[in-house]
Amino acid sequence: MINNKSEIINKLFFNELKELIDKYNNIDDKTVDAIEKIFTCIEDEEIKNYLIRDNCKLQELVNRYNKLEDLNIDEVIFFAWYNLTINTISIDKASEYYFDLTTSNYIEVENHLIYTNERDLRKYTKDELETMLSMEHHIDRLLDKDMLIDMWLNNTSKEEVLEEILMSDDIEDILNLSPEYAFTLTNGIEYRYSEKEE
Repeated sequence: MINNKSEIINKLFFNELKELIDKYNNIDDKTVDAIEKIFTCIEDEEIKNYLIRDNCKLQELVNRYNKLEDLNIDEVIFFAWYNLTINTISIDKASEYYFDLTTSNYIEVENHLIYTNERDLRKYTKDELETMLSMEHHIDRLLDKDMLIDMWLNNTSKEEVLEEILMSDDIEDILNLSPEYAFTLTNGIEYRYSEKEE
């Protein structure tokens, strides 16, 4: 019962309540199976709560399940986490990102880097360093004065500088990342993410 004393407001409330009860009583078995599978397979309570709160995103997953007859739970975890943490995306876009992520163990999207661990970022970091070493504040941050003098005197090539930086520092420090826990897939692989500094 609601607190409002208006008879018409109470009638509106009970009418909406009846529609809601009818809606949930008439859910087909296939939809129930999809929802049960999603919530049984996902361990992360924050992701589960997000899907309970955002009925539209849950319905998007159910629609995909009904269309494909299958649902990759790891894709669901990534989809829900991304929507909860980064930005709103569709399951189709999340599926693309997920494929790229699991193929290379990292992706860069919307000024965020999502990755498994630093080792998987070595090639990415080497490519980024090419650009970073053309910017004064990165040179100042990555190379101290003695290193610069030594490199100058020894005619060190840019390639050698890149290799030396990659060997001497940790990757997250080179990229100036502040990593946070993102999510764990069903196989136990943990991912983290960080906003990239411009």
